[in-house]
Amino acid sequence: MVSRLRLTVLALVIAGAAPAAAAPPVAQQPPPAGAPTDDMSPMQVHQLFDAMLVMQAQDALALSDQQYAQFVTRLRVLQDARRRNQQDRVRLMGELQKLSNPRNPKPVDDSQLTRRLSALQELESRQAADLRRAYDGIDEVLNPLQQARFRVLEEQIERRKLELVGRARQNNQRPIRRPPGQ
Repeated sequence: MVSRLRLTVLALVIAGAAPAAAAPPVAQQPPPAGAPTDDMSPMQVHQLFDAMLVMQAQDALALSDQQYAQFVTRLRVLQDARRRNQQDRVRLMGELQKLSNPRNPKPVDDSQLTRRLSALQELESRQAADLRRAYDGIDEVLNPLQQARFRVLEEQIERRKLELVGRARQNNQRPIRRPPGQ
């Protein structure tokens, strides 16, 4: 029963990455198992790291079965809030970039900039409140030691994500070496 619940939760978490696996095969050698591919969307990369956090949290936090089910639900709320707020921020920053671009042929109305800046401040305030509520929900399920371990685990996974992104950028900048005769 317990392992069935964990498998069901894990299957639901990883289901977001399933569309990439359903893509038609490409005529080249597949990457090693578990290796990210160049054609992964940023959303798929985030989903993989979200799934990794869920999987590692069970062991790192020593969650009971009851805690695990509640934790996963509340972690999803946190992850969704982060993603939603990030998307809104990217949209607003794009608008500000367009409006403030020195090459913009039309003069910029200060009132437009003021409205967009106000919207950004409102978003930042709402984002802080959303994240605080989501963390409070998670903290209701965890004891203080588990809360501390969760914050550390989040930081470790974020570092790994940044390292992988950095490596991917370096690999994309290196010239491809082909064996002679190809």
